Amino acid sequence: MPTLGVFAAIFDDDGRILCVRMNYATRAWTTPGGRVEVGESPFAALRREVLEESGLDVVEDGLVGVYSKPWKNDLVLFLRARVLGRNQWQPNDEISEMGYFGRDELPEPMGPGTRTRILDAFDGIAGIVRVIPEG
Repeated sequence: MPTLGVFAAIFDDDGRILCVRMNYATRAWTTPGGRVEVGESPFAALRREVLEESGLDVVEDGLVGVYSKPWKNDLVLFLRARVLGRNQWQPNDEISEMGYFGRDELPEPMGPGTRTRILDAFDGIAGIVRVIPEG
């Protein structure tokens, strides 16, 4: 059974996207999000994951795209999200830091799938389906 993940494209007033740095595995930068749990809707998972990883209360605001990594049996929904509220946040076991970044200043390290999703969001793409090549 494939894993299903949901990640958020959250932009600030200056047009920069929110990225978080994982505090485990590759310690790479990504956008807030994670796995959809059994019995959970993608929208509920998005709100839960974003709150856990950034302290932001959000609501979904449109689909950027669906991204498949067949070699990992993994499917990701990338959704635009609008901030409704902010809660206090501090680094934790899961996320070591976060920040907003412009298109030409994305942090490293960052995986190719994440970079592809972020660039699609910057380009205003909606409803795309992409297969991310292995590598």
